[in-house]
Amino acid sequence: MNNGYIDTFEFPISTGKEGNVFRARRKDELIAVKIYRINTATFRSISKYLMYEPPQKVKKDRRSIIFAWALKEFNNLKKLYNAGVRVPEPIAREGNVIVMEYIGTEEQPAPLLKDAPLENAEEVFEKIKKYLQLMFHKAELVHADFSEYNVLMHEGEPVIIDVGQTVSRDNPMAMEFLQRDVKNIVRFFKKYIEVDEQEVLKYILEG
Repeated sequence: MNNGYIDTFEFPISTGKEGNVFRARRKDELIAVKIYRINTATFRSISKYLMYEPPQKVKKDRRSIIFAWALKEFNNLKKLYNAGVRVPEPIAREGNVIVMEYIGTEEQPAPLLKDAPLENAEEVFEKIKKYLQLMFHKAELVHADFSEYNVLMHEGEPVIIDVGQTVSRDNPMAMEFLQRDVKNIVRFFKKYIEVDEQEVLKYILEG
């Protein structure tokens, strides 16, 4: 990225099949930089999520599809951020690179929900429910891969991440994805509190 958004890279925050996230600095500010792999092994599944999304002229080659995926995630972050959903604030995007707000402290990145101590599980769950509701009604999106692996915990607050596969509410698969999202997060929180999957789904849909 040649637009002056990144001064130095510090260390990897997370690594995966689709890409890596690094902590970096811009002047005195900590930022997160997500770099999608051009040769990702999940190329075909990415194409599936792009299939029903708003039309955009995307060539069929791997590089163009990965660039379109990064743009999709950046645009989803903007929609969610503007809708009041707690996500990392998007800063810039170029090609297969996304620059966004760093979630964590100077000492270490924020842990995933699955790894964080949950002393206030009910309060965290209520916030997550509200974010899923805002996502559906205000941003008109469905996460489509929601679980304890896609939420960070920072200062007691849940922060939703990994929204590349997030789809429009009008997507033919949206309801199936939403039901799966709810099932996943309810399964996790049942270890801490009493929660009913159908009640959560009703809460999200009724807005």
